[in-house]
Amino acid sequence: MAANVGKTFLRIVLGQELTRLRDQAGLTLAQAAKEAGCATSTVHNVESGTSGFRRIEQLAALLGAYKLNRADQAMLMDWHRQAKGEDWWTTSVAHLPSGMNLYLAMESGASAARWWCHGVINGLLQTQEYAHELIRSAKAANDTTEEFIEQAVDVRIKRQRRITEEGMELTCIMDEAALTNMVGSPELMRRQLQAIAELTELPNVTIQIIPRRAPTYRAVGGDFGIFSFDPAQRLEPAVASATVDGNTRVSSKERQTKQFQRRFEVLTQGALPRYDTPQFLEQLAREV
Repeated sequence: MAANVGKTFLRIVLGQELTRLRDQAGLTLAQAAKEAGCATSTVHNVESGTSGFRRIEQLAALLGAYKLNRADQAMLMDWHRQAKGEDWWTTSVAHLPSGMNLYLAMESGASAARWWCHGVINGLLQTQEYAHELIRSAKAANDTTEEFIEQAVDVRIKRQRRITEEGMELTCIMDEAALTNMVGSPELMRRQLQAIAELTELPNVTIQIIPRRAPTYRAVGGDFGIFSFDPAQRLEPAVASATVDGNTRVSSKERQTKQFQRRFEVLTQGALPRYDTPQFLEQLAREV
C-alpha cells in the first residue's frame, strides 16, 4: 500500500480486512478476542478503524487463528505498524467542521475522486488567497476565530498534494456559478481562474463546466464527491457530502453511493467537453 496514505485510512482498511477474515473464519467478536488475548471491545475498535492493538503479538495471534499464510500476515502486520501515530492534519481537526477527519482519511487513500460543485470552486483547485477570502467571508456567520481560518486554509492547501504530487485522479464538474461568484476581488478571481487552467494540464485532472445557460440537470442539493480505491484495499466507493450545518458526512452505503454515482453521470452528460475548459476559463477571466 502506498506509504503516503493517512494513518487513519490505513486503520480503516486494516479493520475492513480483519472483519472480512473473521467472517470468513466463522468467528464471533468474542471468539476473536479470546484468540487475540484481549477484550472484545478492542477487536471491535480495531475492526471499526478507530484504534489498533496495543501489542503486535495480539494481531499475530489473531491472524494465526484466521489461518493466513505468512506473506499475508506480514502485510497486515506492516499495515498495523504504519497506522500507528497521527496524520498530518490531526492537530487541525479541532478547527475544522465535524466529519473532516474521516473525510481527509478517505481522501488520503483514494485512487480517484469525482466532484460536483455548484456554488464555489472545489477545494482541491483553490488558490491560497481564494481559500483565505472564502473562509474569512463566513467568519461572522460561523463565529470562527483567526486561528480557525488559518488552520482551515493550511489544510486545504496541503490537500492539493493529492493531485499535484501524488497523482490521485480528479474529475471535477463545476457549475459556471462556482467560477463566477465573486470571492475577494476581480484580480483575485482572474488569478484563480488562471490557476485552474494550469491544473487542467495535469494528466490526472479533468475539469468540466456546465454553462449557466445550459438547460440541463444540476444537483442543487449541495456539493458532493465520490471516492474510489485501489481494488487491493477491498474498500467500496465512498461518498462525501455537505450537511445543512456545514459539516461533512462520509458514507459507503451501497444504495447511497449508487445514487450519487448516477447523479454524477447525468451531470457529466450536461457539461462541456474537457477540451473546452481552458477556452471557457479564459473567457470568464476577461468578463470577471
